[in-house]
Amino acid sequence: MRLTQNAFVFELSGTPSRQLTLLPFPMTVNRFSPVLLSFLTAIFLSSVATPEPVEIQRFTMDFFAQPINIEYAPTMRVDRSVRELDERVINQIYGDLKRRPTHILLKSLLANKEIYALNDFLFYKLARQSMAVIYNGKESALREISLFHLLNEAGFDARLTFKGKRAYVNIFTQDDLFEVPIIESDGRSYANISCMNGECNGRQRLYIFQNQPNPSGRSFGFKLNDWPRLKIQPVKKPLRFNFRNATVNMNVTYDKTMVDIMEDYPFIHEYAYLETPLSPTLRESLLPELRRMLGPLSEREQLEFLVSFTRSAFAYKEDNAYFGRSKPMVPEELFSYDYSDCEDRSALFFALVKDLMGKSMAVVAYDDHLTVAVESDDIPGDFFNYEGRRYIFCDPTGPKGSSRIGQIPPGYEDKSFEIIGQHK
Repeated sequence: MRLTQNAFVFELSGTPSRQLTLLPFPMTVNRFSPVLLSFLTAIFLSSVATPEPVEIQRFTMDFFAQPINIEYAPTMRVDRSVRELDERVINQIYGDLKRRPTHILLKSLLANKEIYALNDFLFYKLARQSMAVIYNGKESALREISLFHLLNEAGFDARLTFKGKRAYVNIFTQDDLFEVPIIESDGRSYANISCMNGECNGRQRLYIFQNQPNPSGRSFGFKLNDWPRLKIQPVKKPLRFNFRNATVNMNVTYDKTMVDIMEDYPFIHEYAYLETPLSPTLRESLLPELRRMLGPLSEREQLEFLVSFTRSAFAYKEDNAYFGRSKPMVPEELFSYDYSDCEDRSALFFALVKDLMGKSMAVVAYDDHLTVAVESDDIPGDFFNYEGRRYIFCDPTGPKGSSRIGQIPPGYEDKSFEIIGQHK
């Protein structure tokens, strides 16, 4: 039984603090006298251990741009020095954690997950950031083991790996991830979410903690099917491109919060970036303006207008040349960065055609190029048939300055491709 009062949570145990010995008293058969009943009740109540109050502390931290309030019990912290981890040491720490009031922090995190519509990965980031505040730079292994416990209590299937003084949280997921360490155990794939910040470069041999607290836990999700409800950071972006020898000028507002979210986001499947919607800020700024411009155009002209936009309103540069690494983008990011490439343009074009035209599309992947084809029964040009539909090529990347559609990307005429996604 839990009683909450002000800033304290009381844990009430039903186990008496000492053994009761009932003495024989004269009484009527099958009936206690009122005096005897009161006497026995007083003895029982006095024998129940007085609950120790659990102090609750609160702090506010910025999660991206959003101030978020966190509640926790300071006594949840495990305070010990870790020289080297092994099964025995981790079992001691984990067993200690299970006896501590970690549920107060978990309840606070889950409430914020609901309030701000966080997906599983952003929930984890909020938990990790909270742990950094709670442990205040102390042993990293203690933070990771606490996160491991927290995620299992939240209903996920988390595993712990370790080596030396370092511990790593691994989470069961059915999503496709790239450039993230993965382990396979009992037919399940676990992503090392402690190694997404570049601290675990190269392959290394890790030991796995044998205790699996929640082996049937649910899969952890990385996809961004909807954006979280975090504080908006609006940024205005002027754009210019040409369509049929006329210059088109636009002023678009995007949300920097969404760009910040994606800065160190793990790499997910290419198609997942195309499924990520425009943020409400970008949607309200961009779509009405484009809808007004597309209004008087035919379907073919609308597609030509949109490829002109994605081909020419943004400067092109490969990820490795610009970022020094691979950096797939969701549509929001094109408006923030100075350069983008074929994957990024395809994500934006895909979102615009879906929102503005409602057309069926197929995502076409070559070995080193990504493009989009749009369903059409009558627009002339290069096309292919897929699942009973005719798709015409509408490359969102190039040629720059061109509005031509119905053309296989130059240089790829004789190359094979695969369909990695479809919007019907």
